[in-house]
Amino acid sequence: MVELDAVLSVAAFPVRHGFSTIALGSMGLTGAADPEAVIRRRRQLAGQVGFDLDRALMTVQEHGANVATFHRARPEGGQCVFSTDALATDVPGQAIVTYHADCFPLLFVDTSRGVVAGAHAGWRGALAGVASKTAAALQTAYGSWPGQLDVLIGPGICERCYQVGEDVGQQFSARYGRHEKYLAAEGADFRLDLEAVLRLQLEDAGIAPHRIQSAGWCTREEDRWFSHRGGRAGRFLSVVVAP
Repeated sequence: MVELDAVLSVAAFPVRHGFSTIALGSMGLTGAADPEAVIRRRRQLAGQVGFDLDRALMTVQEHGANVATFHRARPEGGQCVFSTDALATDVPGQAIVTYHADCFPLLFVDTSRGVVAGAHAGWRGALAGVASKTAAALQTAYGSWPGQLDVLIGPGICERCYQVGEDVGQQFSARYGRHEKYLAAEGADFRLDLEAVLRLQLEDAGIAPHRIQSAGWCTREEDRWFSHRGGRAGRFLSVVVAP
């Protein structure tokens, strides 16, 4: 893993990408006291990762599983895409940007076709199948077969830190089965391993286990990340850039 000032990346992942840390400051514009400072921080991130912020595609997330795709045959410029938690592009040099504060970033790449995708996965998105739906969208839009995909699961809240109610646990068990892989009883509640759920979805979609990497950073336990559960208000950005 490589640290570039206030941006972290995983050396083995085959395309440009990065996760902004708390040292760079909050990247959320909603409710920001100084929006211009947020834009400056975003441009600093763009400079470190190596992408044009003005051409970047950004999610306007709704904790769901909608996927929007963009294509080099009819390239579009930078924009915020409403009501979506996953974006994909094969436009060379274009970046996908998602926002996080405990929910997991998922980065996808098909290097043979120059395709990347970025997704935001909290418990609602995971329950809705955002990981498998993103993989399916890449196959439909670009012809990227699951066996050609590499996936990086970025920083998010780990199973030790993520307690959920029985109602949430039961929804996952009813939809995906195999609850022993991602649920652990804790009194009247459960600890939910969101990363394990996402891995199950990706493997069920046909992505080989050895092509699914984990950054291994817990946003609640490590104070380098903004974290809702950890009481560190703000948002960090996840970025992946099409080759």
